[in-house]
Amino acid sequence: MVIQENVDIKGYSTFKIGGKFKYFTEVENINDIKEVVLFGKEKNTPLFILGGGSNIIFSDGDLNILAVKMEIKGFEIIKDTNEYTDIKIGAGENWDKIVEKTVFMNLCGFEALSAIPGTVGATPIQNVGAYGAEVKDTILEVEAFNVKPASHPSQGNAGGDNKIEILSNEDCKFEYRDSIFKHEAKGKYIIISVTYRLYKKRPTIPDYPGVKKYFIENNINNPSLNDIREAIIYIRNEKLPNPKDIPNVGSFFKNPIVDNSVASSLKKKFSNAKFFKVDEYLTKIPAGWLIENAGLKGKSFGKVSIYDKNALVLVNKENATCADVISARDEIIKIVKEKFGITLEQEPEII
Repeated sequence: MVIQENVDIKGYSTFKIGGKFKYFTEVENINDIKEVVLFGKEKNTPLFILGGGSNIIFSDGDLNILAVKMEIKGFEIIKDTNEYTDIKIGAGENWDKIVEKTVFMNLCGFEALSAIPGTVGATPIQNVGAYGAEVKDTILEVEAFNVKPASHPSQGNAGGDNKIEILSNEDCKFEYRDSIFKHEAKGKYIIISVTYRLYKKRPTIPDYPGVKKYFIENNINNPSLNDIREAIIYIRNEKLPNPKDIPNVGSFFKNPIVDNSVASSLKKKFSNAKFFKVDEYLTKIPAGWLIENAGLKGKSFGKVSIYDKNALVLVNKENATCADVISARDEIIKIVKEKFGITLEQEPEII
């Protein structure tokens, strides 16, 4: 394992934004993790676990962090029944390659999450979701290295040594685009692997308007898993810019969840709007719809603009800085708030 100094960040961010990491390294196994944790403590430098860099915005200038690129691989079937298959997958595996592999195996669960950039280890942190599916519905457990273990016997780790822990689905406290790893456990764990349960059943078309429309237009009534995957990839490619061509971090804002009364009020003004009922009290409103109907789709904010094919995406037009992104974000939030009374919340994390 080699630890580098003063490494340019832009190459590790799909937004192509950021200054320099003070330290940077790659880990391929648990021994690497132990070594890098020790190094970070010796240098009094916080660790930052880096996956695909597709949901992160890095600050300008020099960042006093040790960036750890996750490269732990692995794909192990740990249980196989007539109904389902449980698979333990290394945190450094490319997410979409795994989706492709499980679809080929005729296992249901990941197909609607096709073409999402990033690594396996990031999926439980963000509770990755798309087209009506969330990864929490497939996760059995998360294997993680505890960077900040308890130091008192009553807290379960008498020696205070670093240790590996298994977190159940319930332990992860999954919510919409959220988990324990973004709150009380932030900075506490390095995810090593994730175990998922995928099912051997007849695939169903995701309950999402754009996906249903695709199959109607293509006259496909009983799609295979691969048909669904191809549909998702096609739809995403039509709506989302490839970060290799146009730097971005995908969906920039979360879809706000509001009281039904707020949604009903909007429906009176915009009868053709498509909102999504969460339960008897709450409704999810597409953030892209709010931004577009605020007249902002395609609008430029200096070096950052809203993508002209999808109002949910911000793109780096010309060597934007983190400050440029924050300025554009704040202006968009302000305009949407003034028009609809709803406050948007950003999805990617700013480091």
